[in-house]
Amino acid sequence: MKKFGLILSLVASVCTTTFGQTDLAAINRPIELLNDANHDIEEGNYETAVQKLIASIRLNPNQREAYMTLNTACSYTNQVSILKSYLIKAKEIFKEDDELCYYLGNIYQNENNLSKAIQEYSNAIKYSKQNGEDFELVYAYYQNRASCYLKQNLYTQAIADYNYALKLNQENGAIYANRGIALFKIGKRAEAIKDWRKAVELGVTSASVYLKRYAR
Repeated sequence: MKKFGLILSLVASVCTTTFGQTDLAAINRPIELLNDANHDIEEGNYETAVQKLIASIRLNPNQREAYMTLNTACSYTNQVSILKSYLIKAKEIFKEDDELCYYLGNIYQNENNLSKAIQEYSNAIKYSKQNGEDFELVYAYYQNRASCYLKQNLYTQAIADYNYALKLNQENGAIYANRGIALFKIGKRAEAIKDWRKAVELGVTSASVYLKRYAR
């Protein structure tokens, strides 16, 4: 699912015979709040941005960009419960939205609710097949579901997802590092070492710990 531009245009002209000045202001207000919130985020005023985004959504719940921006702002303020409630609400409005499912999956994974996280990542993957895999975050749908599988010791499933993630993003060192762990767990030591070396090459220095321990 592709993102829209951050700055939205106000309603510039409305037939004066249909809407009065008060009506036009009411239409523009949610957009003004969203634009102000984007400016606050640029300035590092994240808590203020969250307040404005919530106000914007309450005035007009059908602004997809407002929910996406709220995800960004809340990632800085750690207001997870607020974000979670609004993402669930957004999913009811914007059906089959892969990006929304992905963000909700991240919340569930951070809560260690792995079954719900996997469900949301799986939804994201399913919808991305319909919406298009050209969106820049699609690889992470597979990567993060794989991480859940890894935590559940489901190594074969994790490897399959890491493989697909690498098809979409071959320069992500974390994928190689974690796939190396899964490969090692199923006895594929040589392949695991190869992945850890690639991870280090891509800047994931933590993978060097595994190389020192197992690459002898």
